[in-house]
Amino acid sequence: MKGPIVVDGATGYVGSHLIAALAENGFAVRCLVHKGASNRDIEFLKSLNAKVYVADLENASPALSEAFSGAQIAVHLIGSIAPPKGETMQNLHVNQTDQLVKLCQENGIKKVVMVTALGSSSEAASNYHSTKWQAEELVRSSGLNYVIMRPSLIFGRQVGSRDSKLVARLIQAIESKPMVPLINGGVNLIQPIFIGDLVKALVAVIEREDLVNQTYELGGANVISMKQFVDMLMDTLKTKKPVVGLPEPLAVLLATCMEATSRVPLISRDQVRIAKNNNVCQTNDLSVKLGIEPRHIKAGLSTYQINAQEKTT
Repeated sequence: MKGPIVVDGATGYVGSHLIAALAENGFAVRCLVHKGASNRDIEFLKSLNAKVYVADLENASPALSEAFSGAQIAVHLIGSIAPPKGETMQNLHVNQTDQLVKLCQENGIKKVVMVTALGSSSEAASNYHSTKWQAEELVRSSGLNYVIMRPSLIFGRQVGSRDSKLVARLIQAIESKPMVPLINGGVNLIQPIFIGDLVKALVAVIEREDLVNQTYELGGANVISMKQFVDMLMDTLKTKKPVVGLPEPLAVLLATCMEATSRVPLISRDQVRIAKNNNVCQTNDLSVKLGIEPRHIKAGLSTYQINAQEKTT
């Protein structure tokens, strides 16, 4: 078997899809999962013959040492656009990455593959994108070989039970609410990338030894507005709800209230800042540099239709 590869954030949306693909491609995979991970997600990883280690990057433990010992590549997926109350993006993105870098240096890891986000920048207005940038800088200055992947909004589902947090919230609103609220009416442009295409890109940079010390911007085949994405998602789910625009001042007020009262707020002030900007690749490295032609958005969205049918059978 190829590897071994250690993957943190393994029970997450990207993690579950990536580990399924790595297992299919003959890699020995070691999964880092946090203590609060659900048994359902852990059992899914085990069903792929991946080794599961319950440990976190910040606390030394025998399980953490065993996971990194002898590993060739580390894949860093920990992060969240909507962390729970009491958790911070500074800790999730920056502190956790700092710990990962130290573990990789100590264990002779040959390459770090890291997923951040399109829009990461030292000048980003959002805390999400600025902390992702800080995390990238820790990896770039570490002396380790690295590949940084910056996807736009990720969508679709091929395996497991997870969706990206934003898409999961949109689906929940579409299925259960009388209307779908979007900040500023969803006029901001996005370039949604299908999860299967992102995973293909990740496997490619993991397998190819010549792809090192690169940062790739990754998007899908279509540049559309957030409202258009929601309309297409509703068409896929065969549900039609009105889309209601939330003016920025009202969105900020609602976000402030939700941050104060909810464990995981449905909307945060940081998400309001994100929604003010487009999230589109300058050059789509998925096709230009990695030679992967992105799936059309309708084909990717059809996977939600399949999952919806499975729920009713």
